[in-house]
Amino acid sequence: MTQLLLHLPVLHAGYQDLLERHPDAEVLVLGHGFAEEFPVVRKEIRALAPETALGYLRATCTIGSGRVVEPADLPGAVTGPLLVPDETLMHDVVAHFGLDRRGPVEWVGTFLRWDRAWSRAGRPPDWDGAVTADAHARTLQALAADAAGRSSDWWRRVGAVAARDGEVLAVEHNRHLPTDYSPYVDGDPRNNFRRGVAMEATTALHAEAAIVARAAREGVRLAGADLHVTTFPCPACARLVAGAGFARCYFAGGYSVLAGDEVLRAAGVELIFVEPAEDKATGAAPVTDPAGSSA
Repeated sequence: MTQLLLHLPVLHAGYQDLLERHPDAEVLVLGHGFAEEFPVVRKEIRALAPETALGYLRATCTIGSGRVVEPADLPGAVTGPLLVPDETLMHDVVAHFGLDRRGPVEWVGTFLRWDRAWSRAGRPPDWDGAVTADAHARTLQALAADAAGRSSDWWRRVGAVAARDGEVLAVEHNRHLPTDYSPYVDGDPRNNFRRGVAMEATTALHAEAAIVARAAREGVRLAGADLHVTTFPCPACARLVAGAGFARCYFAGGYSVLAGDEVLRAAGVELIFVEPAEDKATGAAPVTDPAGSSA
């Protein structure tokens, strides 16, 4: 029997879509024990107990067969062809336990959460635009990343910089209104919608929107300027960026809803992916977790 191995901290539409695509697979859910070796499991503050999450799937008949597995059980639990979500955590689990040496592993393309690859420098899917390693572009990206670190949003920290001819016009980060902690006190209205749906139902002011608002307040002209963002603009922000007349949009990370790239291209905004600088000690690009700290 084909098996589907996954981390299931929460239940949402992405998981439902994944499971519906593989209705006959036995589901193997990572248990609490994986948190010791894989910190990202421990850091998931939304997490249900694995047994509880699996119970919901059984109760709704979303799956036919499933069980929770712990690290000591995993090698023996894998008995057939293995389906695995193509994300950082699961790549680490498969490599750690040598599961790809035990039998065939098929990596399933899906978006279930912000992992290292998506959060740090993942190019948008099907990206075929311009790429730069220009030192000045990297400097402004670093400034945007520093701004992102000031965000209180645990789910996604984003920074943005507006610049013209080397002069920084404005620096902003995403925040919530009326206070930064509104979603933690009253709940996040975005929880009621899938990605890209009802984008206005939010307490968040995105970094790009904050840039445009600040420029309007201070009388700064943005037409022809460059925008540097740590994460590719969402569709709503893409419309603001296009309307403000930015000439170029530099970005270092992908976004799960990419209709924004069509909006920007139609408005004549040049899209440029900024390659991350290599770590001199390792020769590899630096990696950060979704909260913005080095990993």
